[in-house]
Parts: sequence; C-alpha cells; structure tokens
Amino acid sequence: MQYMETGETIHDKEPHRPPKIPANYLVSALNMEDEISNGIYLDYLNPKNWPEGIEPEVFTKIRTRLTVLIEDTKRHKKIIAALVKNSVNQC
Repeated sequence: MQYMETGETIHDKEPHRPPKIPANYLVSALNMEDEISNGIYLDYLNPKNWPEGIEPEVFTKIRTRLTVLIEDTKRHKKIIAALVKNSVNQC
C-alpha cells in the first residue's frame, strides 16, 4: 500500500463509491429470509407445534412476538428485493 506524505493512502484520495453487491448474495439473503419466515416463525404460530397444556395467555404472547418477527422479515424481503432489482439494473 502506498502512503502519501500526509500518511493517507492513495485510496483515501479516491472518491468513495458504495460497494457493489453481487446479485447472487442478495438472492441468497432473500432465500434465507423466506426460510426463516416460512420454516420457523410460521410453524410456531400453530399451537399444535407447542407442548400440550400451554396456557392460552402464554401462547398469545408468543404469537404477538412472532408476528413482529414475521413483519420484520417481510420488510427485510422488500429491502433485499429492491437491492436485487437495483443490482440487476446496474449490470
């Protein structure tokens, strides 16, 4: 790495551009979000997947928290899908 008299590198003087994110990484991230949402969160929304005798109040609290996670995952998927679209359009 070359240093200038000021101690900066040559790269410090170059304009900063956001890094390009390969579309395949974004697609993988999108697939992971799907797996998490559909494979985990939605399964646990079904009371049959919990131990027998779980109190209704406890299950309601669990369901509320899982719903928040599912909504977060939907937002993540939208963000990642937009990044994929932008990445494809830049190629």
